[in-house]
Amino acid sequence: MDLFSHALFPYLLGNYFKKRKEEITAFVIGGIAPDVDIVLLLIQYLYPTFFLITHRGITHSIFFGFFTGVIVLYLASRNAIKKIVKKYISFEPVFSRRNIIYAFAGVIIHLVLDYSTTRGVPLFYPFVVTRYSAELFFYTDIFLTIVSLVMVIYLSRKPFQSRTITKFLIILLLISGGMGVLRFAEKSNAEQFFHDGSIKSFPTMDPFDWYAQKEDGMKIEIYEYNGLKGTSKYNDTFARLNVISGGDGLDNALRLADELPQLKMFKWRAHSVAVNASYGNETWSLEFYDPIQRAEMRGIPGAFRRAGGSFSSLMINVTGNKAVAR
Repeated sequence: MDLFSHALFPYLLGNYFKKRKEEITAFVIGGIAPDVDIVLLLIQYLYPTFFLITHRGITHSIFFGFFTGVIVLYLASRNAIKKIVKKYISFEPVFSRRNIIYAFAGVIIHLVLDYSTTRGVPLFYPFVVTRYSAELFFYTDIFLTIVSLVMVIYLSRKPFQSRTITKFLIILLLISGGMGVLRFAEKSNAEQFFHDGSIKSFPTMDPFDWYAQKEDGMKIEIYEYNGLKGTSKYNDTFARLNVISGGDGLDNALRLADELPQLKMFKWRAHSVAVNASYGNETWSLEFYDPIQRAEMRGIPGAFRRAGGSFSSLMINVTGNKAVAR
């Protein structure tokens, strides 16, 4: 979900239940706190690690989410930061045990919202690294983003009115709930269409368009399903391992590549993984890619497709006993 929705839900709920200003502030801070992990992307770039130092990684678990909320609330309550922020918005953070509870409640709302989107969140990290996702909404739902942004702008310019808060809360719950029900129905229709229990469906920006994926031992099949037409068209089949040009030591090259933190992270993010392998100049060139993401990229303009290439594939060269990601 987007930043506006993450802040708006706790803000409306806090005001609807007539909580104190400092409690609402802590609630909202908790609602956006997990997304401070964007600053961790630089760490991941400079020093790759598989400890989920990435967006929707370590801070998006219940355990580390709690500490993230506490840290962000503490920093926000410092006078230096408070003075800067209060120039732009009404802001009254107070670091206390009671407000820590409200901040953690905001974190839980954040995790629930992100759980509803594709790829989801590692709820129980560090105990397990599994991502949990309802796979209902796209990574960011543009319709909910626009609705939330309009509400945020309106609330920032108009004096507080309890009737407005109630109306906005009802509207937001009806829209998000209605979209969730619609998407759940379309997701079920997409999976039932193929009469195959192994089919998994994944959302797109359009609630009526879905990708369906079927995996077996040697290949991954991708289909596109449209709920309005009730039809599906064949998309593509990807070999799990496609050897373009052969050579010695492929198994060893794959083993060495699998030890790299960049590949561990890529596999953790991906819906599924296929490999193109080619050999030349005593080097194995291995392209690891996500077939679902590759299908999603087809309809995107060239500039955006190139920008998103790093998320849909990863290149690794293996020469001898040395593997290098690039």
